[in-house]
Amino acid sequence: MAVGHEERRDDAIQIGEWKVERRLATARIEGGGPLNVADECRGHCCLHGVYASLPERDRILEYADRIVAVMDDTQTADTSLWFEEEVEEDEDYPGGLCVGTAVYRDKCAFLNRDGLCVLQILEPSLRLPGGERLKPFYCRLFPLTTWADRLEFDDLCDGVRPCCTLAADGPTRAIDAYAFEFKAVLGAEGYQELRRVAGGCEEREPAGSRPGG
Repeated sequence: MAVGHEERRDDAIQIGEWKVERRLATARIEGGGPLNVADECRGHCCLHGVYASLPERDRILEYADRIVAVMDDTQTADTSLWFEEEVEEDEDYPGGLCVGTAVYRDKCAFLNRDGLCVLQILEPSLRLPGGERLKPFYCRLFPLTTWADRLEFDDLCDGVRPCCTLAADGPTRAIDAYAFEFKAVLGAEGYQELRRVAGGCEEREPAGSRPGG
């Protein structure tokens, strides 16, 4: 993993404190993007769970009763089955530690039968203070991810679903499809700066040479 990142170290656009993978400026995707959940996504990338920071895990457990209330019969109300037991070390998480959400009945414990995340369903009604979120950060960010100070496309599900498959002739620009995800890291102003830079990249780069082709 480190070797691959080392090779791409200079292939980035500097936006504030973040280095954005350059291919994201001109890439297109096969579908319409993550907001087209019912038609394209169905939570496929979430099936195997995700890593959450320990504060994110604790916040989820704090609202366990509310979460159980929106679960269906393919899920479990047993909170001991919601997370893996082993805590992992990872400097990209606050405190350098994270824990995986558990797989229950062949899908993440928080996915319902329709492939929708119950944390995301519940979150708007909680009105959490200070910008806190119930859904873990890297769940919200996918198919983008971070590595140290880099913001990159995560190839984990590339080729599996239209919403996270790069395609040179795709109908949707990645920079449009992943607006929510970009803003989660760069902020609104940083996202607008990335769009401005991306416009210049598209003018200089022939369509046939764009990443994903």
